[in-house]
Amino acid sequence: MGSVLPDPSGLQINGVYYTYTPQKATADDFEVSLGNWNADKSGYVWNEVDNWDGSPGGVSIIKNIPLPYTHRSQFGDGFLNTTGVGTVEDANIIYSYKVDPCYNPQADVNCPGFVPPTPETVDVSTLYDVTEDAEIEEVETDMYTEESEEDDSETEEEKEEEDRKKRLERAMSIGDNSAMFAQGLAQTQMLQQMNAAVNVSTYLSKTIQGGVYTESVQLDGGNLPDNRGARRMNWATQKLHEEMIGMQYK
Repeated sequence: MGSVLPDPSGLQINGVYYTYTPQKATADDFEVSLGNWNADKSGYVWNEVDNWDGSPGGVSIIKNIPLPYTHRSQFGDGFLNTTGVGTVEDANIIYSYKVDPCYNPQADVNCPGFVPPTPETVDVSTLYDVTEDAEIEEVETDMYTEESEEDDSETEEEKEEEDRKKRLERAMSIGDNSAMFAQGLAQTQMLQQMNAAVNVSTYLSKTIQGGVYTESVQLDGGNLPDNRGARRMNWATQKLHEEMIGMQYK
């Protein structure tokens, strides 16, 4: 069965379908037996016998043999045997199966019963230790000497560059301070000259002539009557306003 079924170890067979065509004369006795031995050939996993005695040949047969789910390890060799006068043509046997992915719990970490494997230990004494290699140590020493010389030269150059930048910044700051002082002094002198040229006292010594303005209008009779024309105008305006407001609700 190893060459018939796929490889997964969790494969379980639950049925067999077969078909063939017997070739025989009607009067001849003929019998066909087919099935699978179990693994140790002590019996059959399944066995079917078709008796064609007195039946005409040339008629195909199709059968379905249901089985309980049986692991592939229990299946031995298959067979198709004939007894009597006749032959079998176009024989075909099909196995129905499913695969249990967790038949072997170690096949997947999600399977029940999975046990994490123990990491393989390595004897570190057998490993190559690069720090004990004399040639590597010599190369590292040469590289360290070259790097030290380069670092020393780079350090001196960096110090000189840093000193040069500090001197330049100091000179620029002195120049900026001198320029700012000179500018402030010039502005102060300019303000003093402007104040000296303007006589502020002339604006403070002027006197504006003024006095009290008394009311000269008198009301004859002491009574101011209402304007009837204005009353009619106010009433007409109010009426027009109310009509305009009422139009929006029509």
